[in-house]
Amino acid sequence: MIENTLRELDALVRTHTNRHVAGWKAGARPVVGYFCHYVPAEIILAAGALPLRLRGAGSEDSAEGDAFMSSRVCTYVRHVVSLAMDGQFDFLDGAVCANTCDHVRRAADLFIKKTEIPFNGFLSVPRNPRESLFPYYLEELKKLIAGMEESFGTKASDDALREAIRAMNANRARLHGINRLRLEDTPRLTGAEALAVHIAWQTLPQDVFADLADQLLEELPQRDMEKPRVRLVMAGAEMDEPAYMRAIESQGAVVVADLLCFGARSVLEEIDADAADPLEAVARAYFFQPSCARMIGDFPARWELLKSTVREARAQGVVFQRLMFCDPWGAEIHNIMHRAQQEKAFPVLSLSREYGIVATGQIRTRVQAFMEQIEIAGAQAAAGGGA
Repeated sequence: MIENTLRELDALVRTHTNRHVAGWKAGARPVVGYFCHYVPAEIILAAGALPLRLRGAGSEDSAEGDAFMSSRVCTYVRHVVSLAMDGQFDFLDGAVCANTCDHVRRAADLFIKKTEIPFNGFLSVPRNPRESLFPYYLEELKKLIAGMEESFGTKASDDALREAIRAMNANRARLHGINRLRLEDTPRLTGAEALAVHIAWQTLPQDVFADLADQLLEELPQRDMEKPRVRLVMAGAEMDEPAYMRAIESQGAVVVADLLCFGARSVLEEIDADAADPLEAVARAYFFQPSCARMIGDFPARWELLKSTVREARAQGVVFQRLMFCDPWGAEIHNIMHRAQQEKAFPVLSLSREYGIVATGQIRTRVQAFMEQIEIAGAQAAAGGGA
């Protein structure tokens, strides 16, 4: 039954690890945690390890992290660091941080100095997706692979990388299929359910996820759902909390598409597994992916992607969420609000939040007002058209 599959997915993403990760580890195979989607999961798989997206899920407070980090560091990073300080990530054989932001950069130091994780890799990602900077990113990936090979005693050969690409491509195709079901007049799953699916993809062995995704693709087309009162697109940075999405959707809206780094934005197009240089193919796909706000100068491309996503989803508004003290995404919402007003593109609701806290009443009030604004504007437009 579809509801059983969705409940299983929801249960799997409520904590920072799950029984399938434990099963992988029990087979004497390494597990590598990573912060950012600019770290290609394929290279971790090719090195014989399970890639596990680092999350703060299950953390009750950030006290452990607060002892080592400024209170102006975002709570997502502080909760992840708190779990690490408490030994909750000691099962990892490796962790990979990146210079995605100053907060994660600080977390890298703490992972090295304050945890028992044997291998700590660091990926320096250029802050502009220009062709002239691509060789630097490619060289950084080579260094990261070499470090994992030495630590795990494995070889990330071209054949192993091609096998990893094919496994990831197959699951990306499944995710694209699931996301298309969100776009129907009556979406077959909610935004919260879809977010849980995407998180599971980044926290499960690929074969386990494939089985769950196949169940969804078989069962979802027959699922009966109510037509949403308002269709929304959700954008922004780290969002791995389906409960927050559920609070937004509790007023009758459905998030029919998203551009979240834990969500659909992480699902790249197919990578050429038969390329002469598979590592370069992977590197190009990740470096030139739909960019994060930390990529300076690429806002025009992100704005066009947001507009096209809204059009394809036939959405009536955009909900943008950012964590407190997240400067890159703070600048992003400023730019989005300016462009949306300038081009009269679509209404935007901006929400600031703290990790692990779902202020349900406040969210419902603000979303309800936003939906009423959309409905009033729609009624006025219809009346004007009729006249």
